[in-house]
Amino acid sequence: MCGISGFNWEDKVLIKQMNQVLEHRGPDGEGIYTNKNISLGHRRLSIIDLSERGKQPMCNEEGTVWITFNGEIYNYNEIRKKLVAKHQFKSDTDTEVIIHAYEEYGEKCLSLFNGDFAFCIYDDNKKQLFLARDRIGVKPLYYYYNGEKFIFASEIKAILECAEVKRELNLEAVNQYFSLRYVAGEKTIFKNIFRVLAGNFIIFNLNNCNLKVNNYWDINFKENDYLSDTNLIKKQLIQHLKDSIQRRLISDVPLGVYLSGGIDSSSIVALMSELKKEQGNKEEIKTFSVGFEKGEHVDELPFAKEVSQMFNTSHKEIFLKAEITKILPKIVWHLDEPLADPALIPVYCLSEKAKKDVTVVLTGDGGDEVFAGYDQYRILTMAQKIKNIPFSNKLSFFMKACPDKVLNKIYKYSSSMGKDSFQKVDSMLTSLKAGNKVKAYYELVSIFNDAERKELLSDSAYHENDYSGLNEQYFNNKTNYLNQLLNFDLKNLLSESFLMKSDRMTLAWGIEGRVPFLDHNLVEFSTKIHPSLKLKGQTTKYILRESLLSVLPKNLLYRKKQTFHVPIENWMTEIDNVLEEKEIKRMGLFNEDFIAKLIQRKNAGNLYYARQKWNLINFKLWYEEYLRI
Repeated sequence: MCGISGFNWEDKVLIKQMNQVLEHRGPDGEGIYTNKNISLGHRRLSIIDLSERGKQPMCNEEGTVWITFNGEIYNYNEIRKKLVAKHQFKSDTDTEVIIHAYEEYGEKCLSLFNGDFAFCIYDDNKKQLFLARDRIGVKPLYYYYNGEKFIFASEIKAILECAEVKRELNLEAVNQYFSLRYVAGEKTIFKNIFRVLAGNFIIFNLNNCNLKVNNYWDINFKENDYLSDTNLIKKQLIQHLKDSIQRRLISDVPLGVYLSGGIDSSSIVALMSELKKEQGNKEEIKTFSVGFEKGEHVDELPFAKEVSQMFNTSHKEIFLKAEITKILPKIVWHLDEPLADPALIPVYCLSEKAKKDVTVVLTGDGGDEVFAGYDQYRILTMAQKIKNIPFSNKLSFFMKACPDKVLNKIYKYSSSMGKDSFQKVDSMLTSLKAGNKVKAYYELVSIFNDAERKELLSDSAYHENDYSGLNEQYFNNKTNYLNQLLNFDLKNLLSESFLMKSDRMTLAWGIEGRVPFLDHNLVEFSTKIHPSLKLKGQTTKYILRESLLSVLPKNLLYRKKQTFHVPIENWMTEIDNVLEEKEIKRMGLFNEDFIAKLIQRKNAGNLYYARQKWNLINFKLWYEEYLRI
């Protein structure tokens, strides 16, 4: 992948500064193009056509269309064959294919591309900029717009290089962060800095500075057109996944897989192995896994090693200890916005090690959102069914009174979460009864629920979440409830949390991450599968498990799910002191009494409060990095 940037005036000094701050995304080279209308910058991570011919910004034959591009177009050779009769190609890159496809089809060229991308095209004839982000949002793209000046970049930190861009907090986004531990939607944590949403493109007119945001692709669940033949579904699902993996093996540099031992990453290794056998390729698959020192909560390394041995991969493992939290400030710098996902640390460290052997990695991201793999889907769909049963509003009281030994059989990690957390069950059921499905979702998954967030934030910082707007957008009762949940997570949790985690942590070390489960053909196919085949009773990802029986053993596919758990509750003693500094009070965003109460909770084994502390610690570190200037 690469780093891109630009703006609607000429300034060679500023575009070079923006390029420099994105160097980690493209350590293999850089380039700029400027004229009186535009400045474009590019940092290159060489993956396809490693020669100088692939240097960007790149232009067409006449020099009237310029592009700066981040990502990969996996079917670029197929598109190139249709264009080669009309256009003279000077490289073997997918970048040049985008240029000529735009010349031929304009904005409609986006429908041709199968890939993960973010790009900006400058059209000198039309005096416009054309920016686009891929369908699922694998690659990031941000912009600043004040009615006159327009600035874009792969990462917000590059936009902040412009002195005219003020670093002002968007309090609506702050409230969303403390609810969900990430910021989603068009608005970012900074006022006047926005993200291009997945499946969207922008046209910016350089003459009148008019900006238009458009949507070119969306998820559409086939409620009245589900596939009925289960055996056919399984065959087609495997073929779609196999085709997706095949497309993502295109590379002129070494490639590997992040292997957790779970269903998703194991299936990628299994199908890669099958593809290599079919092609007579005897090269070993390189796999990489991460675990924690002995005594930590969950260790998936043995499962990953088992899969590695099964398919004879060249396998490497790394082990993390609590002191690894000292790298948190570096991670926060790479993120631009606060993101309190503890898995950032293992992905960052794994990428550092993997870079010694590979430049491209395939990951299992997206399998849970596409095929319904999370506990929240089981819990919410069950709650929706029992919400009107008279005893349902007493469920949390039962949970509080229930012995941990019994409760742990009902809900994983319950004893470590603390029974105070089961107040969320009441709130969730109450919200469902009132038809407020988004609030029910928030109450279940939130780090700070509405009541806690109101205690946490000062009166001036607290904002109510826009549940009515989100209900209308995602939970309008026109589709199956599980499909509504999947749609919400695909567009929010996945695109702006998990995929951004992967993008930032891999590119921190100059590695390109690819996600076979998020090929848009596979995602579109998944919408034709009845939700009862994704979540069957209490079995998550049922149809995926059944489909993979042809390539993986049943005991692996149906072993008890072990959510990848970073043991932050055991790490709190290493970083608790971060919260005790006076800086957190000087922000003026928090109620000091609540902060003091949270700090006093020293129970390192309590995951519920550890998650809240982790959320606050990450925000404090982010604030110090980006707003204390």
